[in-house]
Amino acid sequence: MKIFFGYRHFKIKDIHPTELGLIDDHDYHIEIRQKYFHIYLIPFFGLGKTWAIRRNGELYELPQEYIQEIKRRKIKVRSPWYTYTLPILAVVVLLVFISVERIKDYQFNEQQRIHFVENIPKLDAKIENARINEFYVINEVDEIRAGFQMILKVEKVYVDKILFTVIPEFLLDSSGLQLEDYYLHNKTHLDTISILKSDLKKSFERDYDQSKTYTFKGKNLLKSGKLYSLSKIDEGFQPNLKSSILFKDYTEIQIQVENTGSEFTILSIKNTEHNVPWDIKLPLKIESGNKNKPSVFILGSKKQKDFSFYDHDFYKADIEVVDLFGIKHLYKISGDGEYCSFTQTEVKKRYLNYIISF
Repeated sequence: MKIFFGYRHFKIKDIHPTELGLIDDHDYHIEIRQKYFHIYLIPFFGLGKTWAIRRNGELYELPQEYIQEIKRRKIKVRSPWYTYTLPILAVVVLLVFISVERIKDYQFNEQQRIHFVENIPKLDAKIENARINEFYVINEVDEIRAGFQMILKVEKVYVDKILFTVIPEFLLDSSGLQLEDYYLHNKTHLDTISILKSDLKKSFERDYDQSKTYTFKGKNLLKSGKLYSLSKIDEGFQPNLKSSILFKDYTEIQIQVENTGSEFTILSIKNTEHNVPWDIKLPLKIESGNKNKPSVFILGSKKQKDFSFYDHDFYKADIEVVDLFGIKHLYKISGDGEYCSFTQTEVKKRYLNYIISF
């Protein structure tokens, strides 16, 4: 790309010859002109001023005696601001950019504030209504050991406290196992601890402005003398389903479903669009799987004289499953001749006998 630059000049002011004590000749007048360096014709900076005579629309060099008279009279004219248009524009653009960035920062900060404020009652509600398939992640509050984590698996939920199994993160990392698998293989050897719900609610910063100071002291949640802060609550032991069509014609369909999550049992299938005659014996237990070795099962239909996909290709159905902790999940299966998808629509708050009160 070529950069077009050079220098030009423009008129600043007209001076009548009589102002300089010169002969009153109306055939000409004197101009003060600003020389400037430009880039793409936009003035960048001044290169001084020049005097010239304009006669009959043409510019001529000023005679020496006129120059001496001008010097004697010490006539000075300031360069107009637009001599420096380009740097001024650059400053304006920079100021606009800084202002826009500050507005963005302010808006982002306000969004963070809103999210923080809205998240407090959500965390409180999660603690009050803890589920046995949840993991609480706590971080040690210590300048030297900052980032050291402990994972707490919910075992039992009481009115005012929660019983956890404690999983040190370094043991999980060294095992090479997924969190759920590590828990299932080692739960009989792991320590347990009861923590008051009120202490859990005090184990994270509740003031947004104060959170920006990073001075939160934490709580002695594990009764070990070390202070911890609650960083997040994750759900585990959930089915993770992916589907694809194996076969479909006008009379029946076969859908391959892969589970890369926890084991579960299918309780029911209810059509919500098109009465597909599903050929499945319920309840049906599906084993757990992972990304390397998914658990695969076939969800198919059977031939039925009064059913056909011929004039109605699309179908939908609600599938209710229960995980190994007795929590029910609702999925929606939908598709046509080309695709099929599983979407989780609801987790029912059913805990069977795992909630204990006194």
